[in-house]
Amino acid sequence: MDKASFEIVGNVGKTEFKDIRGGKKIAILSVATSERWKRDDGEWSEKTYWHRIAVFAPAKVERIETMVQKGTRVRLVGQIRPGSYENDQGHTRYVFEFVIGPFGEVEILARAKPREEDGQRQPVRRRGKAAAAGDETAAG
Repeated sequence: MDKASFEIVGNVGKTEFKDIRGGKKIAILSVATSERWKRDDGEWSEKTYWHRIAVFAPAKVERIETMVQKGTRVRLVGQIRPGSYENDQGHTRYVFEFVIGPFGEVEILARAKPREEDGQRQPVRRRGKAAAAGDETAAG
């Protein structure tokens, strides 16, 4: 079987969740990747690219809901699907959609710093021995 696939490693900018038919949800992630190079004059330049990824697999959507926020570093693997739409002027625009279904991957590489709301830090659930003992601490 032939397929077009992608792997993106980057930082989440925005998450959005939409209800779809059958009581299911999809997650739409905006993920930034960047490249860096040294110019001829010796100075460094950097370019950031934003990618819109739709996640359909229910278990992966739930994982994103509970573990991902702005700044979370992720590794995403899925399919590239061609698509098209008609804009307001009636012109057809062609796009490539990045889609993660049941066979795709959503890997959390690094958690974002806890959000501060109402002047208090939110607890971060840690993995490892401390998590097994039920220890929840704020990152500092």
